[in-house]
Amino acid sequence: MRAIKPKIVIKKAIPILNPLLNNKPVSKEVLESTKINQEKVAYNKKTYNKEYKELKFLVETKKADRFTIKMYVAMISGRVITPRMLSAIHKIIKRNTPEEAEKKRLETERLYFKVNLVKEALYKCNYDEYYESRSEDFLGSITEQVRDKGNLSPKQKLALNKMYKRFLKRIEKVLTRISN
Repeated sequence: MRAIKPKIVIKKAIPILNPLLNNKPVSKEVLESTKINQEKVAYNKKTYNKEYKELKFLVETKKADRFTIKMYVAMISGRVITPRMLSAIHKIIKRNTPEEAEKKRLETERLYFKVNLVKEALYKCNYDEYYESRSEDFLGSITEQVRDKGNLSPKQKLALNKMYKRFLKRIEKVLTRISN
């Protein structure tokens, strides 16, 4: 009699299916990279816990601009946080503190007041329509920047001061003509 050999049944490995890829099987490389990425995410959350919580709060309360959202996404997606990125994140956190928000509000009010002074002076000058409309366009863009950024560059402040002085001189000329 012959010895009966046991029948060897080769089982196929049950593939892991990815619902995002229409339930196609996921390769081992994808599984490994996903595992490594999850480790990076966990590392970022552990190492930069304070920064992570602050960015998450800003994004959830809709106080975040596009850059803040990009930094948050970089942190939760497992990207390596470079020293430069970390510095930027710290600046984001600092500028969103209540003290900085109050400083920004006060500066915005002060600049709105100044822009309105220049606008009033412009309307008293009796310039021709074309010059007046160009000046209004410039002042509108300045107002927009104050509203969006809460500040002006030194050159913009200088230009605003020059305009105001020029308008005051023009008002004096108009008033002297009227009085004579």
